[in-house]
Amino acid sequence: MAKPVKVKVTISHKGTDTDYTLRQGLGLQALAAAAKTPIEFDCRAADCGICIVRVQKNPENLSEPTTEERDFLKAMRADPDERLACQCRVMGDVELLVDEY
Repeated sequence: MAKPVKVKVTISHKGTDTDYTLRQGLGLQALAAAAKTPIEFDCRAADCGICIVRVQKNPENLSEPTTEERDFLKAMRADPDERLACQCRVMGDVELLVDEY
């Protein structure tokens, strides 16, 4: 059996960068369940926006936005580099910024 591929997720929050390791293809919700991250989750279904993150590097390493995520971000007038963490699967190394709102 092939060994699972690990990817690095770097999260910047309050001026500090923290690196996390995640199995390729898992979502950011899985990361938050396994490690203490500054990403907040509530609805987990692209309905509330509490989990919004800004992708600083390698946006191509996240899964394509779902229809629900695209619609929600459009309604929020989100910036092009913003994503809903509850909808993202990580396919490669990525750097995120979690702002305080």
